[in-house]
Amino acid sequence: MSLLDNIKKGPSTRPPKIMLIGQEGVGKSTAGAQMPNPIFICGESGLVGPQFAGVANFTPSNWAEVLQFVDELAANRGEFETLVIDTLDWLEPMLYQHVVTAAKKSDIKHIEDFGYGKGYVIAQNEARQLLVRLDRANAAGMNILLLSHSQLKTVKNPTGEDYDHFESKMNAKISGLFKEWSDAVLFARFEVFVEKNGIKVKATGGTSRIVQTTHSAAWDAKNRFGLPDVMDLDMPEILKAIMGGKDETPELVAELEGLIPHLPDDKKASTEKWLARKKFTAVDLRKVINNCKKIINEKEADNA
Repeated sequence: MSLLDNIKKGPSTRPPKIMLIGQEGVGKSTAGAQMPNPIFICGESGLVGPQFAGVANFTPSNWAEVLQFVDELAANRGEFETLVIDTLDWLEPMLYQHVVTAAKKSDIKHIEDFGYGKGYVIAQNEARQLLVRLDRANAAGMNILLLSHSQLKTVKNPTGEDYDHFESKMNAKISGLFKEWSDAVLFARFEVFVEKNGIKVKATGGTSRIVQTTHSAAWDAKNRFGLPDVMDLDMPEILKAIMGGKDETPELVAELEGLIPHLPDDKKASTEKWLARKKFTAVDLRKVINNCKKIINEKEADNA
């Protein structure tokens, strides 16, 4: 049979492979729990909090168990639809310990002991073993969500001043593999607004959680799905945008129009005026809808 007989047309039909990098406390684990029928591999001390009640999870004791667990899951995923690794940077020490142990040399007790970065090159090759297994799980129909803490790193800029950049807390060689492998790298952060008043700078916000979906000098991000540059940290909505790939604006406009009559008069007038300008994106609409729902809930609570 000719290999030409295996030519396919159109995009891949596999579930998405997503890497979510985020600040501490931004809600990465909660985002994982929002995924369809998830099972967690926990590099930390399991899942803490009532929001994870009933969420399946496994905490490996070493790197070999990580690989074995993904192997078994790929072969028999059962009811699970999503594999969440929480977090990659907490599994990283297990990877390094595996490499050190496999070396079987008395003078090598840490990954740096290999010298000249050789230990990290070996670890990078070993990390590919996890990617092979994740590919199998993905081919078996599982969404893959890789979580990672972020760090702020100063980037040496050869064409101008150096600048700060948020990236994965992992070693760059290791994190680079996972970023390249992923269909989308999302950077999760708290939305903060800065106002200047004379010489004083005031920061407001800091409660709304958003994801950046495209790369900038300030953070690592990418996506192959044509996502809006900014979205709420809401995995069902993100998956809907990934899988649907359609303009949700008409549905969101209709939803907002249904909320407007329940708003206080002053908010009703300003929201109607904003909507009439028709200068908004689906992301803008989602933010306004969420704000309106909050106002309505507060209004109902006051009247109760």
